[in-house]
Amino acid sequence: MITVDVFRKAMHYIVSNKGDLTLYALFKRANGIGEWDLAVSAPWLPKSRYEAASELVDLIVKSIGRKSLVGLARIEPIPNNDPNLKSLLAEFPVDDGEPERRMRNVELFGLEMEQAIILRAKRPVTKKPARRVLQRAS
Repeated sequence: MITVDVFRKAMHYIVSNKGDLTLYALFKRANGIGEWDLAVSAPWLPKSRYEAASELVDLIVKSIGRKSLVGLARIEPIPNNDPNLKSLLAEFPVDDGEPERRMRNVELFGLEMEQAIILRAKRPVTKKPARRVLQRAS
C-alpha cells in the first residue's frame, strides 16, 4: 500500500516552492503492474512532457526522498488543457484542506483504475492585481 501522507507532504512542498496545482492524484491502473502512478497538473509545468516529469521527480525527491519513488510506476504530467482533466475536475473536485477522495474501479483519463486517491482536483484561483486608484490634486 502507498503511504498517502508522504505524498501529501510532497504536494505541500511543491505548492510552497512552485505554486498551486490543478491536479495531484495517485492512480493504480487495473491492468498495471501493481504499482501506483502519480498524476500532476499545474499551470507552471513546462509544456514538454519530459521536462515536466523531470521537474516533478526533482521536487518530489527534494521533499520526501528518492526511496519514496520506489512505490511509483511513473509520474505523469497532465496538460492543463486535457479534456479528461476538465471532466475529472467537474466530477471529483477536491480542494486543499479537504480529505482526499478515494475511489475503486473507476475509469479516469480513458483508463480503468483499480484505485484512485485524489489529493487535489481544482483549478488554481488566479489572483488579480490590486487596482490602484489615482486621486487628482485639487
